Amino acid sequence: MPKQYLKEIVGKMEQKTKFRLYALLFCVTVFIINALGLAFFWYKMLVPPFWFGFTYPIAYILLIVFAHDFFIAGSKLSRKKSLLLVLGVLAISSIVTHSVWAIVTPRWSFSVTTDKNTYRLGENVTITATLKNHGLIAHSFKSSISNPVVIHIRAYMITSIWYTPFNYETTEFTVFPNQPLERTFVWNQTKSVNIEFGKEIEPGTYYIGAHIPGPSSEPFIDYEIFRAWTSINITST
Repeated sequence: MPKQYLKEIVGKMEQKTKFRLYALLFCVTVFIINALGLAFFWYKMLVPPFWFGFTYPIAYILLIVFAHDFFIAGSKLSRKKSLLLVLGVLAISSIVTHSVWAIVTPRWSFSVTTDKNTYRLGENVTITATLKNHGLIAHSFKSSISNPVVIHIRAYMITSIWYTPFNYETTEFTVFPNQPLERTFVWNQTKSVNIEFGKEIEPGTYYIGAHIPGPSSEPFIDYEIFRAWTSINITST
């Protein structure tokens, strides 16, 4: 077998290997850049560094130049096949990024309810606060108190009437899917703050708030992770 023929065979094999390597590198790069763009700008899964907004379009421009020089001008790959390759990689990276986002992103719902809407004066009010994890995996949060729910009752949405005692102790809580974090409290319709300690309240409408403060905040003040409200009526008969 002539040496020239062997050189041609080896040259073609090296060219194919080089093409596959560059094609793989191109696909991986497109995948990473598109996934990062979706994570930073669309799903807001991550906080981008200040320089990312400038370098992101530049990286895409360089990829387009590379694709044109290599896949179209430097190889036998047609424009149509090059476009299909790029679109395929973009589609796969978008699907993967969305799947990761759907799995790791917490989706919470927080509510406060009472066992009835209307109570007689002096009747116990049972209050339930429920935090549900609607995500696909367990998610955690930290609170500055150990319970972590605080119930706050107001008259006319202004005057504080009663709230549950709480203990400052930064605590981490984990909530699994379909296993809600639930806390139940009983209010005996007495005042515990501001005025007339221990005295029964008057008939009227009262607003019940449930609060979960953040790891470095106080209840009712700021940086609450979760907050929910409801109202009840108290009658004299």
